[in-house]
Amino acid sequence: MTVRVKLHAILRKFLPSDARDSTVVMELSDGATVSDAIARLGIPSNHASMLVSGDDYLEPETPLRDGQELSIFPPLAGGARPRINGRAW
Repeated sequence: MTVRVKLHAILRKFLPSDARDSTVVMELSDGATVSDAIARLGIPSNHASMLVSGDDYLEPETPLRDGQELSIFPPLAGGARPRINGRAW
């Protein structure tokens, strides 16, 4: 099956030389999962934090479908409000 994988931010360094617009087209065997695509690109699993296809967040064990587009984001930093004595401010 064929899937399109788009890498974001620092993960772009894992793109093969034939990738265009931060996207690589991959041939995977039927039944391949998100984690199979991540491994094929050589991305350490703890570097692939947010996995999105369309409007859906995916888990690493989610099977991929032919023609599917997958976006992979690294862990994001910041955004948390400070906590003082257990309360958010």
